[in-house]
Amino acid sequence: MAYYYLVASLVPLTLEGDVSFTPGEFFESCKNMLDSQDRRDMEYVINDQPEFARHPFVRKWRQSEIHLKNALVAARTARFHIDARPFLKDDAEIGINEAKVAAEALGKQNPLEKELALDKYRWRVLDELASADFFGMSSIFSFVLKLKLIMRWKSLNDEKGRDVVEKLFERKSKEICYGM
Repeated sequence: MAYYYLVASLVPLTLEGDVSFTPGEFFESCKNMLDSQDRRDMEYVINDQPEFARHPFVRKWRQSEIHLKNALVAARTARFHIDARPFLKDDAEIGINEAKVAAEALGKQNPLEKELALDKYRWRVLDELASADFFGMSSIFSFVLKLKLIMRWKSLNDEKGRDVVEKLFERKSKEICYGM
C-alpha cells in the first residue's frame, strides 16, 4: 500500500541531527493513516519486537541486524581463538559487507567511534531497504528506525557512561573477589 502523503511529509533525518518527537509520538500521530497490519507491524518495531512483524522490510532489516551481530561475534571470538558457532544467531550467516563493517568498527580504539561506525552502517542499510518502496511502508519503517537510532545517540552522555562503567566494574569486582 502506498502512503504518498505521509511519506512526503516526513522530515529529513541525519544521525547527528536532532528531533523533537519520539518514535512512539510519531506513531501516535500517524497510526490512523496506516492499515491494520502495517499498524501492528509498526507497534512491533517501536516496542523492539521485530521478530513478530510480517512486513518484508522489517524481516529484511531484522536479518541484516542478525548478520551484523553475527559478524561482530565472529570478529570478537576470532581475537581470542574461540569458536563463534555457539554464539551465532539464527542462520549463522555472515555477509561480506557485515564482516567488513564489523572489522572496521572493532578496529577503532574509541568505543564511541565503534558504535558510530556501526550505526552509520545501519543507517545506510535502512536507506537501501527503503529505496525499493519509496512511497510505501518501507520508508515509514525506515524513518522510525532512524528515529530510534537518533534517540539512542541523544541519550548517550558522560554521566550515563560513567554509571555503566561503575556498574560493570562493581559487578566484575564482585565476581573476581567473591566468585559471585
